[in-house]
Amino acid sequence: MHRFSLAVFLAVAALVGVGPANANPLDTFGYTARGMSLGGAMTAAASSYDATWYNPAGLGMLKGFELGAGVFTYRNFLKANTSARDGDSGLLVRRSEVRDAKVHVMGDVGLAAPVPLGKGLERVLFAGVSVVIPGATLYAVRERSVEQPNFTFLEDRNRRIVLNAAIAGRWKWLMVGLGFSFVPTVGGRVNVDFTDGSKQNVTEVDVGTRLSPNAGLLFEPIPGLTLGLAWRGESRLDLSIPVSAVLSGQLAPIRLKVVAVDFSTPHQVSLGVAYRTNRFLATGDVTYNVYRRFRMSAPSVLLYSSTEEGKVIQEQSVPNANLHDSWTVRVGGEVKPIKALAVRAGFSWVQSPVGAQTGDTNMLDGDRFTGSLGLGFDAEAVGGPAINLDLAMICGGLLANRDQKAKFNPDNPGYPWIGSEGWFIGSSLSAKIRF
Repeated sequence: MHRFSLAVFLAVAALVGVGPANANPLDTFGYTARGMSLGGAMTAAASSYDATWYNPAGLGMLKGFELGAGVFTYRNFLKANTSARDGDSGLLVRRSEVRDAKVHVMGDVGLAAPVPLGKGLERVLFAGVSVVIPGATLYAVRERSVEQPNFTFLEDRNRRIVLNAAIAGRWKWLMVGLGFSFVPTVGGRVNVDFTDGSKQNVTEVDVGTRLSPNAGLLFEPIPGLTLGLAWRGESRLDLSIPVSAVLSGQLAPIRLKVVAVDFSTPHQVSLGVAYRTNRFLATGDVTYNVYRRFRMSAPSVLLYSSTEEGKVIQEQSVPNANLHDSWTVRVGGEVKPIKALAVRAGFSWVQSPVGAQTGDTNMLDGDRFTGSLGLGFDAEAVGGPAINLDLAMICGGLLANRDQKAKFNPDNPGYPWIGSEGWFIGSSLSAKIRF
């Protein structure tokens, strides 16, 4: 067991055990200041490079070349509530652990334009690209123990650079879009030989790419009314790290593999409707999230036989975290009291996919309610350059919950019960220029 633990430590320390990183959580808070201020209800309302994330078909609403950039910051106020036995009375007393007490930052840049195909075909084909960058790192891996209490959807979502690219075609009132989200992946191997100093020690790390497809439809049956349907494919990044450790010339090498799902987002299907005039916009979305395949970011370990190639003699697997599919409802609106100024508001309800944590796992979450306010300023409307400035403020919270453990396990940090509560605030500023 000592040799097994040592080899696992070497693997995790070399390739998995990185410190915490800031996030670019598009799937949690939305994308661009305009999108956030409208509650993320953008399936039928996205009409610029933001469509590369919300609905690729929305690129068909473009009227010209657009280039933009933005920044988003947010702060969580999260508590993991458990219990501990008081040393004097022997009674169980409540204790709270503050989680993720720091400010997160992310930046983004995007561009979109009609593809010039010649006279009469100026608004037939469109293309867009956007890049989202975490504030502190371009890529990070963090695999926790299955028992560690963690707010899965708020603490470290999407800790990596993300590139979204899409194209769309338009024929009269019908727009069809197809895109991809690119994220980096990591793999490698670790070979350690304690019998020969450091001469035979090898560590390899390979950073690759993984893409997930996005597709969408947008209908404009009458001017101002748009109906959108979007599908965002699952993104699932798997880690597989073989480890070989030679501890002595008299002992066979220890061979194992660390396997984990480093990052996972679900299949999502969204249906949206939007109606706009020169003075106002109303938009709404309903999304179905397929979380049944979602996996925790926790490592499994396979120990192989030293004599029979490929034979697994011991496995430490990740238990079922009791996840289920969920729904999301988003609504938003915009009013223009004057031509140059837009006042926006939005609201969203996100059903938690995390079921009761009655076993070994301690995933923390709850139904999430978020409200947003925003402003948009069009400098061209007052005789200035063709520049838009957008500002958004968001505030939301989680429904508090408490789960009782189903079996006696005093070593579990969530025993005999675990609960959660929390809220968050954020702000975003975007600028976009039109050509």
